[in-house]
Amino acid sequence: MVHRYKRIEFQEKSYLADLDYHRLLPVDGLVQDVFERIESGVEEIVTDLADKYTESEIRNCLNYLHWPQVQSFSRTLEVPPLKILAPRMHSTHGQLRWNTLGASVAHTELLKALSKYATIHVTQEFEEMDNMVLTPFNIREKSSVSRIIKENYDGVLLWYVDEYEMMSLLNYLHVPVVLPIYTARGANGRIANGMMRWYASMRNFDGFMTLSQPTIDLYSTFIHETSLFHIVPCGVDTDFFQPEDKGQAKQKVAKLLDKPEITEKPLVGYISRFQVEKGAGVFVDAARLMPKVLFLAAGSIEESYRYDFPENFLHIGRRPREELPVLYNAFDVFCFRSIACSEEFGLVALEAMACGTVPVVSSYDGPKYVVKDAGVVVPAMLYDRDMTSIGGGILAEDFAEAIADLLQDDVNRHKLAEKARQRALELTWDNSAKCLLQVFQNLNVKKRLVGQQVHMPIGFGLNENIHDITILCLG
Repeated sequence: MVHRYKRIEFQEKSYLADLDYHRLLPVDGLVQDVFERIESGVEEIVTDLADKYTESEIRNCLNYLHWPQVQSFSRTLEVPPLKILAPRMHSTHGQLRWNTLGASVAHTELLKALSKYATIHVTQEFEEMDNMVLTPFNIREKSSVSRIIKENYDGVLLWYVDEYEMMSLLNYLHVPVVLPIYTARGANGRIANGMMRWYASMRNFDGFMTLSQPTIDLYSTFIHETSLFHIVPCGVDTDFFQPEDKGQAKQKVAKLLDKPEITEKPLVGYISRFQVEKGAGVFVDAARLMPKVLFLAAGSIEESYRYDFPENFLHIGRRPREELPVLYNAFDVFCFRSIACSEEFGLVALEAMACGTVPVVSSYDGPKYVVKDAGVVVPAMLYDRDMTSIGGGILAEDFAEAIADLLQDDVNRHKLAEKARQRALELTWDNSAKCLLQVFQNLNVKKRLVGQQVHMPIGFGLNENIHDITILCLG
C-alpha cells in the first residue's frame, strides 16, 4: 500500500491528512491501529489485529484508506451519532401548548424525534431532552459564528424560508444545509421568491425538505434540479393521539365546555385557525345546511371578521394541546375544508385520524396525500399555480353531502375510522426522523463524492523540503 497519509492534530482531535486527494479523515481506534501498521501486508494486518476487531472491520478500513477506489467506510460498532445544528431566529418555547400553527408544531416534534438518533444543537430554549443541547447563537456576532464553525456539525436543519439571515451560514459551514418547505406557495409570491433566493445560494450538497411529492411537482416548473428536493412527511404521536370510547369522549367534552348538547347530537369538528383561507365560511355554511348536526370549531379567530354563527355552531376558541385528543375523539367526523395555498400536509387531519376519527378534506395536495383512502376527499376547484393566499374554491353543499353520507352509514364510518388509525400508524414522527436522518447521510456522501471539505474549513499541503504539513486556516 502506498503511504500517502500524514497524521496531524487539530483542535485536540486527530486526523489523517490525505496528501494525494486533499481530505481529512477522522481517526478512531481502528483507523489508528491500521494506520500504525500501514506499511505491512494486508494479511499481516488482519492477523495482528484479529484479537481487537473482526476481519470485516479491518478490511473495510483498509479499503477506506485506499480511496478513491472505495469511497465509503461503514463500521458496525462505535458509530457516533450525527450532530445537527437546528438554528431558529425566534423562540416559540412556552407557546406550543396553545399553538395551532402546523409548521411550528411539526418542526418541534420532528426535532424531538430526531434527538433519539442524533445530537441536536438548538439555538433557542427547548424542552429538556437527551441529546438536545442549547447552543446560543447570533449570526451577527463573529465570536458566535466562530463557535458554531468549531463544532464540526454533520448537518444544519433550518426552520423557515424567510429567515434569510441564516443564508450566510452557507458561507461558513461546509456541511449539508436542509431547508424545510412547510409552505410551498402563498403570501402573494413571497414564499416562491424566498425559495428561489435559497436555491440560488445552495451548494450541490444542500437541499430542500418537502412534505409530499406535489411540492416537487410545483417547483419543477422553476427548478430543473429536482434532486435537491427530499420528501420527509410529517408525523403524529400515536401514543398521545389514540382512540378512546366516543361516548365517553363526548361526555368529557360536554362537561369541559359546559355544553350538554354535545352528547345529544352528531358532532362534526374542526381544529385550526378560523380564517377565510382555512375555509371558515364553508364550515359555517355547511352547519346551516345541517341544522340537526352540531358543528364545533376550536382555534383562534380573525378579530377583523364577524361571523354570523347558526344555533347549531359552537366556536370554543384556542384550546391547549393536552385537550386535543379528547376533542378529536368526541367528533363523529373531522372536517378539514381549507382553501389555503399554504396547505402542504394537513397535520390536524392526521391527528384526528390517529384518534380514529374519519376526516373529510378538500382535494388539495397535502390533505389528499395524508388521507388517501382512509377518509373522504371532496373535489375542489384548484388554482394549481396561484401564489396568493387562496388556492381554490369549495362548495359547502359538497362538504355537507359528504358529512351526511358518513353520519348515515355507521358501518362505512367505522370501517374508515379503522383505516384512518392504520394510516396514522404509518406516519409517525419516529419514521419522519429516520427519513430525515437518511437525507443527511446521503447528502454527506454526496458532499464527499464532489470533493468538498469534510470536517473543517482548512487546507493542507506537503512541503517537500521539510517533509511536513502546512495547515492553512480559512475561517
